[in-house]
Amino acid sequence: MILGLTSSTAAVGVAIADDGKLLAHHHGVTDRRHAEELTPMLTAALSEAGIGIADIDRFAADIGPGRFTGLRVGLATARALALAVGRPVVGISSLELLAAGQEHRPVTAVIDARRNEVFQQSFLADGSSTDALVGPPAELVEAVVDDAVVVGDGADRYVELYGSAVEPGCQPSAKELVLLAADRPALPGRDVEPLYLRHPDVQVNIRTRHT
Repeated sequence: MILGLTSSTAAVGVAIADDGKLLAHHHGVTDRRHAEELTPMLTAALSEAGIGIADIDRFAADIGPGRFTGLRVGLATARALALAVGRPVVGISSLELLAAGQEHRPVTAVIDARRNEVFQQSFLADGSSTDALVGPPAELVEAVVDDAVVVGDGADRYVELYGSAVEPGCQPSAKELVLLAADRPALPGRDVEPLYLRHPDVQVNIRTRHT
């Protein structure tokens, strides 16, 4: 039994699967209310599946890259739940989740990183992938692999650069997360780290901060 949480982008979701069978899936889109949206979805998914947290064998979390606040909300929730019932956590990147379900063809996943940048990674039909990158889309578009479909809110925002290869409206899915997590190694929650790719937008300058 796997419970998965996604919240590193505008897409927020919760899914529960048992031995590959989807028992519940709730999905929404928000700009800044990740915590407010995630908790009711979690409650509704557990109720729909007819189970409690103690019935979950492992948790899965979208570890980013994406929005710092949303990413932390989802991962912290997964860690807390896992700690409460003594279960492990599987972490999977939002870029890989975007590419999931596109088997047998290359996919380039592009997430809006704000500051006129994107997070980008390509996944090839043979199961290999390129390195995850962050930078201006005008530069990273050159790294899109041949014949790839391009997905994600970054591709939607900069469709004039990525062109006709864009398949619009694709978002990381908790449904794909719980299916992928079944075959991935699980770790203690404290050992599952977020994938940031760059520093937060707001940082404290320790050298100049008054104490």
